[in-house]
Amino acid sequence: MKRVTVRDIAALAGVSTSTVSRALNDHPAITPKTKKAVRDACEALSYVPDITAKGLAGQETHTIGIIVPDISNPYFSTLCTAMEGRAAEAGYRAILINTLHDPAYELEAIDQLLSHRVDGMLITASSPDSQSKHGALLGDMPCVYLGSNHGPDCSYVEADNARGAYEAAQYLHLLGHREIVFLGGRQGTRTLEQRLAGYRRSMALNGRPCREITWAGEESGLLQWCGEQAEELFRSKERPDAVLAYSDMAAVKILEAAEACGLRIPEDLSLVGFDNISFGSLPQMELTTVSQKKFQAGRLAVDRLLKKNGGENIQTRDVLQPELIIRSTCRKREGQEGMS
Repeated sequence: MKRVTVRDIAALAGVSTSTVSRALNDHPAITPKTKKAVRDACEALSYVPDITAKGLAGQETHTIGIIVPDISNPYFSTLCTAMEGRAAEAGYRAILINTLHDPAYELEAIDQLLSHRVDGMLITASSPDSQSKHGALLGDMPCVYLGSNHGPDCSYVEADNARGAYEAAQYLHLLGHREIVFLGGRQGTRTLEQRLAGYRRSMALNGRPCREITWAGEESGLLQWCGEQAEELFRSKERPDAVLAYSDMAAVKILEAAEACGLRIPEDLSLVGFDNISFGSLPQMELTTVSQKKFQAGRLAVDRLLKKNGGENIQTRDVLQPELIIRSTCRKREGQEGMS
């Protein structure tokens, strides 16, 4: 016989799983009507709450949940390091779940963290569409989103992606570059939309046409596709003199494609990344990039979440200003600097 779960109770009662947990623990924030609906659902399904877990009722677990789409990406690993470190300083432990950009697993991850009775969650959603389904599960669980894939009513910490891309494109223009291509990024994410908006603003300001190459497929094939597109671009008759990459990881594939085509960076082609990942500063790369201040973002998100745990029930909106990190993958075009 299938074991009845909190999720089954939530579905029958028409509430979230976190509301079921709080109703069973007689939380004062849950209305008598909702508590009765949950008790009736338990009776109808012959649900018996876990006695051990119920013994923890009313107590904080001093645990927070962290959900990210790809821990193998240096951007997210640094972000997680910052969050876990700040949580530890405050006396909390963290449970990390890597969703591999799977929207279904993203929902399952939230359910898993609820079953661990975490005090709050820090979530980087894989897309606005996946994030739109979180509310039904989260209920009144304290939550802060990181990145741009969040709804208007959520608390979040994000970077100003549009400004970062704009400043990067402007920098390339000031170096004398006129044929600037934007390459990379998965369609359907708000992050890509914002970075494209910044790039387009710069190109319009300088009277230049936009050339955008973005990916409509699954995340798993994105980086390989970036390399293939870059190589095709570099072998074409319309080769650009600069590329603004969606991310540093995309920039790495673009560097590889340039080498395969016999192009030198920055002598033949200037390149700017986005994210300021750790190995971008290695002497072999020295990648010019846009920093999102991810370490600061991770620590700030934890602080915002802990204040929510302490009863500060307000929406917080933190937008960090990016910083252009100038290294060695860009150079001036002779006779072109400052021209429109």
